Amino acid sequence: MRKNRKRPQNLAVLTRRTIHVGSVMMMLFAMVIMNLLANSANNQLQKSIGEKERQLAKLEEDRVRESARWEEMKTPENLDRTLLKHGLAMRYPKPDQVVRMRADGRPYAGQLSVANAQRNSRARTSAQYRVRH
Repeated sequence: MRKNRKRPQNLAVLTRRTIHVGSVMMMLFAMVIMNLLANSANNQLQKSIGEKERQLAKLEEDRVRESARWEEMKTPENLDRTLLKHGLAMRYPKPDQVVRMRADGRPYAGQLSVANAQRNSRARTSAQYRVRH
């Protein structure tokens, strides 16, 4: 039979401590790797956001520039110049030439332009009767 030998406990304790220290070191290593990966992803996102912000600022500058150019083109002087350039001699209507209409298609009452139109249509009608007879 075997002798009842005592095994040295120091080796078992050393092995356990080594395993604990090794597992802690492995966890720290895994945390460092995960931190580096997260930092890399964060840097890429920041770079992408910066590019998008620069692009947005450029587009906003373009919009403001084009808006100013459009407003400058709409000035009465430039409109007249452009119309003349294309051979169109147009003028703004006189107040007695503007007719304000309702949503149902009838003109608002009491307008100078409507009264002038009615007066002119009566004059033409009476002139036509005189010419015919």
